[in-house]
Amino acid sequence: MGRILVIDDEPSTRVLFKSRLEDLGHRVMLAANGAEGLMAARSGEFDLFLVDIGLGSGVDGFEVCRRLKAVPQTTGVPVVLISGQSTTREDLHRGYNAGCESFLMKGNMTLLEDVLRAMLRIKSLKDDIAVQNYLLERQNRRLQEEMQKRGVTKGDVEEDRRGPERSVGLLLVGHDGLVHHADRGARDLFGAGLEGKALGVLAPSRGLEAFVRDARIEERSGFRLDLSARAGRVARSLLVSVVPTMPRGDSDHGGLKTVIFHDLVHAGGGGIGISDAAGYDAPLLEAARRRYRASRLSGSSLNTVELRDQIDRACKTTAPVLVAGPEGSGKVFAGRVLHFSTDRSGRFLSFDAQSVAAEKLHAELFGTGGPSRGLVHGANLGTLLITNAEALDKKSQASLQELVERGVLPGSDKAKVRLRLVLSTRLSVKELDESRCFKRSFRELFNQHQLQIQPLAERVEDISQMASEMAREISGGAVILGDGELAVLESYEWPGNVRELEDCVEVLVAAALGDQSGVVNLPEVLRGSGQLGMRRGGELQPVPRVALPKSPETEAMETPVSLDAYERLALERALREAEGDKLAAARLLNVGKSTLYRKLKRHGIN
Repeated sequence: MGRILVIDDEPSTRVLFKSRLEDLGHRVMLAANGAEGLMAARSGEFDLFLVDIGLGSGVDGFEVCRRLKAVPQTTGVPVVLISGQSTTREDLHRGYNAGCESFLMKGNMTLLEDVLRAMLRIKSLKDDIAVQNYLLERQNRRLQEEMQKRGVTKGDVEEDRRGPERSVGLLLVGHDGLVHHADRGARDLFGAGLEGKALGVLAPSRGLEAFVRDARIEERSGFRLDLSARAGRVARSLLVSVVPTMPRGDSDHGGLKTVIFHDLVHAGGGGIGISDAAGYDAPLLEAARRRYRASRLSGSSLNTVELRDQIDRACKTTAPVLVAGPEGSGKVFAGRVLHFSTDRSGRFLSFDAQSVAAEKLHAELFGTGGPSRGLVHGANLGTLLITNAEALDKKSQASLQELVERGVLPGSDKAKVRLRLVLSTRLSVKELDESRCFKRSFRELFNQHQLQIQPLAERVEDISQMASEMAREISGGAVILGDGELAVLESYEWPGNVRELEDCVEVLVAAALGDQSGVVNLPEVLRGSGQLGMRRGGELQPVPRVALPKSPETEAMETPVSLDAYERLALERALREAEGDKLAAARLLNVGKSTLYRKLKRHGIN
């Protein structure tokens, strides 16, 4: 779906193009003359301009095209010149000189879809190139800064890059979780043919896809990914960081995300890539502050209203904050609101206390001395969110307490670090106190600000507003939830809380916009409801009922007790998860390709 601006002085032509383009799933804006079109083009983000050659008054279509190509904001957007009569050789010459990409006859609607597809593909390629140039420039700038700080020469850097054990893989991933581009390092990690595949297929059941998806505005780092050994390759332990690109217009959903893989062995001390935690780019920071504010916590329930008030009060101080709530309830979002709703100049860093062994927690947080610096250094002047904080060991608690109370690193009176400490836990406040996993003095640090987020099932009155706002954001206003649909959503228990609701709404929006493939991911109770549909352009479109595929557990229970039967079941499941890619299926099963083919042939699986 693209955003298209049509500039034409004939009302009937504008209406015709708008109707046809919206039927094709595009968002359309209209302008009645050249001056109006130029103003609209500069005030919005568009993927394509359709411009009438013979505009009746003011600047003609050729001049509009020339001016669009002369402005940096619109120079990369394809321009298609349209005409009500066959174009002469002189028209073609003037149009291409003005910078247009193509011509189109107004009456030739059969060719319209093909031209649009080609032009939007050109725009997408230009965007990808711009993103890669932007990321390369930024990484180069950071490398130069690091070299200056450490006194490293260019020759030293080139020597390090030649070491195969220090190779870094890089993926460019869309908001849908599909890989758009993979460098040589990523292909070495995951194999060839990565473009178009989902992250969940590359690393199934590892949490990588969710980690990348949640990096909407700010960079994320610190995710550990262990890859098992496979044919010709050794097992690898990696650290993953994600850099989102600047969102377009007022949208909270960015473009591509850069997923960077580092060898854990060479990540250094704290292992989260602190050198990547320099300041935010101004556009990203502004977008983050628009998204992460207390007013974006949707809902009218008493718990949500109190939560917004508590966060507003907490934002006026620098005191530590405790956020309690079940999995998927929005604790990390609340932590980001605490950070971005203030004028803090440092980074927001999130760390899962359960992601490393207890004996390594202190080193992750405070480093091991010398150049090996920990998370607290990277969050200086910013916010450090520790999730699953009930896993913190007593030594780390004591050091964090000293840091909060004295503003210096443990055992030092000179190394000052100023940060906002936020802890989140899946336990309720009452359960946390009963478990006594925190030292009493450490627990008292959070008495001033402790936020309790209730499960979504206990905030039913919040569901309608939250789901409606999610649908509007995801679809750009193209999809509207009706009363019947909202009633069905309110009737569900939502064991996965806000995260599950958002995943469900994303599936419904995709179905309403024409992609029905994800409907099988809906909870069974929702797919079985005849009322569950989506409104698009005022017309109710029911979501199709799709037979629920049997879960692996159900398949296993119904499979005869036989090694051959279970082997066949494993083969079929691997092929499903790999979407028919036999090489990927072989990697999932940790067998060679020839072994897989032999087993498929023996079981008669095509």
